[in-house]
Amino acid sequence: MTYTLIQTTSGDKIAGILEKKPEIDPSRPRPRLILIAHGILGHKDLLFQPLLAQKLPYSTFRFDYRGVGDSGGEARYANFTEDTEDLFDIASYFENEGYEIWAVIGHSRGSTSCFKYATSCDRPLAHVVNVSGRYDMDDSTALANLPENKKKLQDQWNNAHGKSFSVLSILSLTPFLLPVSHMPKVTSVLTCHGLSDTVVPASHAADFANAIPTHTLKLVPGASHDFVGQHEELVAIIVDYFEQHEKDAYVKTMVMGQHVSVCIPRWIDVKGVKNFRDIGGWPLKDGSGYIRERVVFRCGHLVNITEEGIHTLKGLNVTAAFDFRSDPEIERQGMAPDIPGLTRYPSAMFSKGDYSPSALASRWKGYFEGPLGFPKVYNIILEKAKQQYRNIFTHMLRYHSNESTMSLIVHCTAGKDRTGIFVMLLLGLCGVDEEIISQEYSLSNLGYWEPEEELEKKSALLGTTIENMRMVMSAPYLAMKATIQQVKERYGSIEGYVVNECGLTLEQVQGIRDLMVIPIRFEERQLYRL
Repeated sequence: MTYTLIQTTSGDKIAGILEKKPEIDPSRPRPRLILIAHGILGHKDLLFQPLLAQKLPYSTFRFDYRGVGDSGGEARYANFTEDTEDLFDIASYFENEGYEIWAVIGHSRGSTSCFKYATSCDRPLAHVVNVSGRYDMDDSTALANLPENKKKLQDQWNNAHGKSFSVLSILSLTPFLLPVSHMPKVTSVLTCHGLSDTVVPASHAADFANAIPTHTLKLVPGASHDFVGQHEELVAIIVDYFEQHEKDAYVKTMVMGQHVSVCIPRWIDVKGVKNFRDIGGWPLKDGSGYIRERVVFRCGHLVNITEEGIHTLKGLNVTAAFDFRSDPEIERQGMAPDIPGLTRYPSAMFSKGDYSPSALASRWKGYFEGPLGFPKVYNIILEKAKQQYRNIFTHMLRYHSNESTMSLIVHCTAGKDRTGIFVMLLLGLCGVDEEIISQEYSLSNLGYWEPEEELEKKSALLGTTIENMRMVMSAPYLAMKATIQQVKERYGSIEGYVVNECGLTLEQVQGIRDLMVIPIRFEERQLYRL
């Protein structure tokens, strides 16, 4: 470890600890470096930071923001602009020393400046790790210490650091709202958030997941804002995330000299809509092509879509939305607003009686059994949804073509189960490998999330546990794998279900493939999707 002082453009000196680990990058011209930023009332050696620096395989620099710990200058509560300036100065220093800034890791307030840096630096970062970060600066919890608790906060700071301190007004926070929607598409983001965080509600983590296309979300049961007593668990999550990316095939192809010629984001930020993504871009199992993008989108319900979200749908040329929700769901959630040029097709597959507490509890028993019980529930969907799925297929054949730019949405409440089964059928019919189909299904774990209080209400209604309700809301990879196997055993194949149960002809099946598959030779396959 090397204690380092860095002169900043403000004239202050930033103190930090550099831990070098050159063994991971022996052949890289510039060794990778990760910057670790602390939160409010924190410093470089507080909480999980020393352990994280020790466990990460990369070189790291953990530091004190200005006015904190060993660094010079004056500290100010929520002074994100100066925090970001410090990050730029630190990055510039180490780049001049020959390092590549590979990632930034921020806790709480530190995450805010890390996001600002990542969306405005000249060279896109490979990774951003956000621990307990706040998404919405207008959230009432952000105002908890202002102005009533200003004196208390100052006392806490002075007791901890013995340095001068000032508090900004909340008006100065608003202009610094995170531009996370502008995150470079080559930057992967990991958010770790405790479900027992009372400082920044866990709903902020879900907001990050919905806003950032290249996002991984890890929610930790029982964890507080500072992950007290769970530092080792948090560090293990972060280290595992980086290890998985080191093994990623995409990185390996880049090392081997292959380049990316096209990069189209799969996740799309439609304001007010959860779990919105394009099902296109996936390669076929035999390598002969990939699924056409910007034709079919999947998502949760559209009830809360904003004007900005509607504008996004218009830009995507969405002309049809197939709504799998039943009447009880619509009565509880409401109807989506009328959108000019978009036709809603009611496609309920369950009746009102299917939504009584007893009927739900009976139907959802499969969920409670874990991932391998999901096929029991999905078999019911397959039996009830034949006509609804047929309607979508025939709509595609009637209104879409290879020359058309129109697109459609399929959705239910969460965009997970009824929607997921249709997407499985469509991708499987076109020849996408079942491994990819199952992984695509599991992406809903990133795009959809319900607050703990909602899970408590549902568990009370059904007379079951919170853990069971979390399983109901999940999208396990193994669940879809087992469901595909069940379809093969029961119907012979995915095509067998579509032909014999949905009533499509073989000619219509081929028409769907012709519409959805872009043929491409093996040597031309340089298309990757995020």
